[in-house]
Amino acid sequence: MLVLALMACSEQEFTIPADRSILAWYGPGAEDRNRALLPRGFNGPDVHSCAADPTRAYLAELFVAGQGDAQVQWHWAPIVSGPRAAKPTLDQPEFSVAGNVEDASDSLDDMLADHPFGFDVVADVTPDAAFASLPFNGPLLTPRAIHPEVEMRLFPRAALGWTPQANDRVLMRGVWVLDCGHPPYGAEIHPPTLLGYARPSDDRTTIAAALVVPYRSSLLFNQDAAIAADFGNQARFDDPASKPFSLALGDALLRAAIDPNYTHLSTHALMIANRFDTLDWLVCAPLPRPVGATLDARWRFTARTGVAVTARSLETSGCVRVTATMSAAYVPMPLAYADAEWSWTDLSTSASNQLGQSIDIRLALIQKLKENGVPNPESLPALQPGNHPRIDAYPALSPRAGADADSPTGIVSDANDQPFPFYGRVRAAWK
Repeated sequence: MLVLALMACSEQEFTIPADRSILAWYGPGAEDRNRALLPRGFNGPDVHSCAADPTRAYLAELFVAGQGDAQVQWHWAPIVSGPRAAKPTLDQPEFSVAGNVEDASDSLDDMLADHPFGFDVVADVTPDAAFASLPFNGPLLTPRAIHPEVEMRLFPRAALGWTPQANDRVLMRGVWVLDCGHPPYGAEIHPPTLLGYARPSDDRTTIAAALVVPYRSSLLFNQDAAIAADFGNQARFDDPASKPFSLALGDALLRAAIDPNYTHLSTHALMIANRFDTLDWLVCAPLPRPVGATLDARWRFTARTGVAVTARSLETSGCVRVTATMSAAYVPMPLAYADAEWSWTDLSTSASNQLGQSIDIRLALIQKLKENGVPNPESLPALQPGNHPRIDAYPALSPRAGADADSPTGIVSDANDQPFPFYGRVRAAWK
C-alpha cells in the first residue's frame, strides 16, 4: 500500500540551529538517550571486558595460551552490557552517533565463523562533539574516531544506490563494543542497526539514504542449525549448549572425536532480529541558503508491517524531518538457514593474519586433540584435508527494485516481501 505521510508535530518542537549540518539527529534526544544508557559511575570502556589479560586476542589465544586458558569469550565485548551478566551480548543497549566519515572501505579478511553475512564494510567516523565520548583506542592512546562495521551482505549498497565515502555525513545507532580481536582494543559500533548517510550532490542539493539492518549475530553458537534463526525461540539462548565461539569450537572438536559420522567441523550463530525505538532525524539542504530560495523536498521510504515512517518538510530551516517507529506488530522476515565451506587454506590464512605468524589450523587442531589425549586425531573424518569446516553463510539481502529512488514522494508500508524494517532515500534542495 502506498501512502503519503506528513509528520504531525510532536509534543515538543526544538529549534533547529542556524548552522545545522546536512544530516543530524532532531533535537537532543539521541544525546540524552546515550547518557541515560550509561550505568551509574561509568568512567569509560574497560579493556577487561575483553579479557583479564588485555594483551590477549580473540581465538588467536587458543593457539598461544591453549583452550584451557582461554579468556576472550566475545569477539566484540559490550562496553555497556545487556542485563544478563553471563550473556552480555543479549539485549545490549544501542548507542547513537553523528559525525563525518573519514574513510570507508571493504574488509579483505574477517573471521567468517562469526560473520554469517560475509566480510565487513568498514569505516572511521569522527563524531560530533556531543558524541565525542564514544571513540576509544586503548587507555594509552588518544581517541579520535569510532569504527563502525557492518557485514556486506546485510548492506545492499548497489540496490540502495549508496556506497559510503570520505566526507559523508553519517548517523548510526547500534551496539557499542570493544573489538577483542587485536589489542589494544578499540571501540566500534559493531554492528549498527541504523545506517544513515548524506552528502551534497551540488551546492544546492543534499541526497541521503537510510536503512535499518534486520539481523545480527548474538555471538552465541550452538551445534543445532535448526535453532540458528528461530527468532520466536527465546529458550535457545538458555540451552547449555549455546556458548561463545571459542567454547562452541571445543564442542565441535569433541563431537569430531566421538562421532564417526561428523564429517565437517561446524557451529552455528544464534541470530537476533533487530528492533529499534524511535528514530528522529533531519536531512537538510546545503548552507548557505540562496537568496529567495525555497525548499524542494522529496522522499521515498519502504517499510515492513509494524514500522511507521513519517516525513515533514520544514521550510524555515530547509530540512526534512524523518521519524521511524517500530511497534509490537513488527515480525521479522524468516531467515532460511544457509551454510558454505570455509576451506582449511582460507581459514589458516585468516588465522595467520590475526596471529602475525604462519599457522596451519587443521594441523594445530589435530595437535590440540593429541594434547588432550585423543588417539589418532589425524584420522578423524572432520579433520581430513578435503573435509573443510562449514560456516553459516546467508545470501545477500535485497530490497525492492527502485530502492535508490527518492521519487515519487511517498512511503510504502506493509512491504513484507523484503527483509529490511525500513529503507529509503531523501533529497533536500533549494529551488
